[in-house]
Amino acid sequence: MSQVKSGLRLAGLTLVFFGIAGLFFAGVNYSFFPAGHSRALGLVFLIISAPVMVVTMNRWVKVLAGLLALAVLNGVISISTGHLLANPTQPMSRLDVLYITVFFAVAAALASTLRGRKLNPVDRIAVLAFVSSLALLMEYEGMHGRPGAPLAGTDFTLMGIGLGCLLVAWGYDRLQRRRGRNLPGHHVRGPAGSPADPT
Repeated sequence: MSQVKSGLRLAGLTLVFFGIAGLFFAGVNYSFFPAGHSRALGLVFLIISAPVMVVTMNRWVKVLAGLLALAVLNGVISISTGHLLANPTQPMSRLDVLYITVFFAVAAALASTLRGRKLNPVDRIAVLAFVSSLALLMEYEGMHGRPGAPLAGTDFTLMGIGLGCLLVAWGYDRLQRRRGRNLPGHHVRGPAGSPADPT
């Protein structure tokens, strides 16, 4: 019975996660690309979804790298076939797909460094900014992308911003770890658990 309850709880949390993510992406779409939608409604969606995403980030950031890795796999298949995996009738430049695949690969590598630690405020801001840039990239392509058209400067700008945000989180964590090792009283411990001999 406990396993059934655990499974139902996991399924419920997964549905809530996708619901909040959908609300966030819809908020970005309505706010920045209204096109018949209410911009005010988009802001309401963002006000509701963004705080929830920040509060629960320690949970869903663990699967972020996996989702980005799936995008890399999608890109590799698209490079080999020459068209989008989701739409076999729509051709796409292999070079553009390569750019996108490299973007997702680097993002997945950086996001994987977030899984093994508790997120600090810089991490939360950086990850939310990355997800926002990813949402903007997807919505921009959906609104302005044309079948077979090359990537525009806006695409590369948004990809650069997204990777920059994750690099800030990675760099800040490395800096904090280095400072922690240099604090007074921090000792490297020997194999037996005793402080190592400085000489």
